[in-house]
Amino acid sequence: MDKVIVDTSAWIESFRPTGEAKLKEVLKELISDGKILLPGIIKTELLRGTKSKKEFQMLGELLDSLIYLSVEDDFWKRLARFSFDLFREGVTVPLADTYVALLAIENDVPLLHHDTHFDLIARKTGLKILEVK
Repeated sequence: MDKVIVDTSAWIESFRPTGEAKLKEVLKELISDGKILLPGIIKTELLRGTKSKKEFQMLGELLDSLIYLSVEDDFWKRLARFSFDLFREGVTVPLADTYVALLAIENDVPLLHHDTHFDLIARKTGLKILEVK
């Protein structure tokens, strides 16, 4: 595996003291190997959920060490179409999830997540899921 996008849901699960041990192990390895692509929306979701300025700064430094994944202006039109098509297929999920899913699809990278919305999206699209076993 070359690169992977780690969704906010997987990050949060890994931060929990009782979070899935295997997920924590996989995430730690991905960080060490420099294999994580970080979309701005995920960085924002994670930082806004911190509990203190110190935690914000510490997490910000970790996230700054990852590979930032930007989008071009025309991404938004493709995202609108992608979301529209998902709705027509009966898949109603948050816009942030469609954003992350489309980024993973367009960059041909798997997604590590802990959110059933992505499983729904994967059933109807070419989204690849990184399974943690």
